[in-house]
Amino acid sequence: MNGNQNKTRIMQCPQCNWQNPASHTQCFSCHAPLPAPAAPRAAHANVPVIPGIWSRLAASGADAAAMIAAMFAFSWATSLSYQALLEQPCPQALTLSAGLLGLLLPALMDAWGAGSPGKLLFKQRVVKRDGQSPGLLRSLWRHLMKFPLNLALPGVFHHIQQAMFGERAMHNWAAGTYVVSSRADPRAILAAVSQTRSITGAGKFLLFAAGAVVLVLAGFVLAALTLGPRDADNPVVADVRHLDRVSQPVRMLAENHYRGTGKFAATLQDLGVTRESLASSGFSNLELNPANGVLRFTIAGPADANDASPLAGKHLVYLPELRAERKGGGIRRWQCGSDDIAVSDRHYGCRHAAGAAAP
Repeated sequence: MNGNQNKTRIMQCPQCNWQNPASHTQCFSCHAPLPAPAAPRAAHANVPVIPGIWSRLAASGADAAAMIAAMFAFSWATSLSYQALLEQPCPQALTLSAGLLGLLLPALMDAWGAGSPGKLLFKQRVVKRDGQSPGLLRSLWRHLMKFPLNLALPGVFHHIQQAMFGERAMHNWAAGTYVVSSRADPRAILAAVSQTRSITGAGKFLLFAAGAVVLVLAGFVLAALTLGPRDADNPVVADVRHLDRVSQPVRMLAENHYRGTGKFAATLQDLGVTRESLASSGFSNLELNPANGVLRFTIAGPADANDASPLAGKHLVYLPELRAERKGGGIRRWQCGSDDIAVSDRHYGCRHAAGAAAP
């Protein structure tokens, strides 16, 4: 008997209309024989295990749209939340990290949820050979292998992969995953997965060649970043970096003064700095703005001499960035800039628009 299952099913007697449990073979009231219950219709009948190309491309397109929307939404929400909580501009690195999370959203949903937005929409899911979810690392690897070429050449690249890698495509073969219908019978999925043809020799060569190309391109990018024009190649930039470094003690004194008094210093005497100590660091003057705390260093040297440094008489400007009171207050960091030194002559850490706030 199918005890628990048949308790909720009723068989009506065709002669006396008595409601009998489905497990009975004759009517409890008139003892007339009852017809055999109809077998339940299989929910997974006639559902193909492997979705077709257009269904899979449509799912990829939906995932791409979801990635773009999530990237902007996460970046925007992070920026607004950071500014609301800390009352400071959101760091660009944090905004980019939130956008990266949006780009990886389909992979995260494939790993931890029922599937990416496109997969859910078109009744698909990603599985391993045992029919289970792929897991985080495998899903991320598959995602990064898939989108650059499939979205650059939609349809065309799929046919190329299909000829060499079968229905799985290159990214699925490399990650050990399969795209199947979420409505298919789990037993049919396992059977179809076990019969999937392995990668051909041409496919292995293509994968190896693609990997080699990626490595070469990555090497070119790294070389361009590390061997390209550097700050040290520009002697003026090197001088600015040196002056930025030797001004650090004066900025520390300004921080201590603000921490102790709650006000910005107005004179050199407030900081305990003399013109002689400034000159020993390469500066001829220091202007202080007690309203906003800006420090404006004048670089020593005659500006009109033929052999004078190109920085002589110019300025480095430092704008204090304050920490929220609930975080302890005080000066969080200094934004370095200049109102008369060209941006190309300053290192990356000194390209803030602090010069606009100079006294």
